This record gives sequence, C-alpha cells and structure tokens, in this order.
Amino acid sequence: MKKAMFLILAAVVVVISYLPLFLDGYVYNEEQAIRRVHPAYTGDKLYEKSEDHHKLIVWQDGHVKTVNVLESKWGLLHKITNEVALEPKSEDEPFVRTWSASHRGDGIYDTLVAVETSEPESKKIIVTNEPWDDKPIEDLEQVKALSGIYMEIDVEQGYAIHYEQLPADQTGGFIFRSIDAEGKILSVQP
Repeated sequence: MKKAMFLILAAVVVVISYLPLFLDGYVYNEEQAIRRVHPAYTGDKLYEKSEDHHKLIVWQDGHVKTVNVLESKWGLLHKITNEVALEPKSEDEPFVRTWSASHRGDGIYDTLVAVETSEPESKKIIVTNEPWDDKPIEDLEQVKALSGIYMEIDVEQGYAIHYEQLPADQTGGFIFRSIDAEGKILSVQP
C-alpha cells in the first residue's frame, strides 16, 4: 500500500512539475514542435545549426523557406520560439537576408539573423548596425568602431544564421556584408 501511495504521489509531482511546460508549448520531440507551428508541414530540413540550448533550422515547404529557433529544455522538451521567412526581395540580390526580434523582458530582445548566399566565395557574413549612408563603409575596422553590434557568422552550406540576446537600442537597423576568405567585402545590403 505504501509503495502504491508513493508511486501515485510521485506521478502527481511529475505531472504538476511538467504541466506548465506543456501548457507553454513544449513537446517531446522536434518534429512535434515543428508540427505545432505548421500543422500541415510537409517540407524538408535544409540546414541545421546547434547553439547552446537552441537549434537553428532552415525548413522549406514548397517555395517558402523559414528559419526556426528550436529551444530545448533538459534535452527532452522542445518548442519553436522564433520563426522568420527567408525570401528574396528581388532576383538580383547576391544574398537573401532577414532578421526577427522578440521581446524577452527587461529591454532585451531575442534576435535571429539569417542569410542565404548564392556567392560561392562567401565565407562569413558580418552583421552590424552603424549609421547607413548612401555609400557603405568599406573599412571593416571603421565599421566595427561605429557599430553597437558586430556579429561575424560563418557561412555553412550557403547559410549564415545566428541567434543572440541584444539590448533594445541595438536591435534593428542591421547592415549585412558578405566576406570572402581573405576578408574582402563581396557585397553589402541594409
């Protein structure tokens, strides 16, 4: 009898402990997390990158590519916490870029930046927020000095994706630069 009561009590404690996580949108596997956001999902995973407690995933469903941030708790529970479409604005762009920020609290934003490049010589994407002029600054040291943020993201399989917490006054106004192996700027887009 004591053993049965202990098991019942343990089950109640587990349910009470995990219930808020499930009510907050966490599920037991990554595919369920994706399907929770996209119930009719039939796409393909194009790229995946792991960072701390997050996975950054590029999905393609038909003609639409999206970048998802998959958060994991304890390696068991998963939830999509941010998503942004990766769509070209015009056909002549050397790379497609996008970003998204969601308010976390206390003036902090969870910020996702994503680039898909068709430039085979592109090895890094540098994301900054210096003041934009009609003619972009070519000297990266000067760019670094004028910017509140300076992210260097490696290009892997044609994608450069990064997720970071930024203060509100540094979130937005991003300028993206494609860089080759020698550090030469290939292209710039605000």
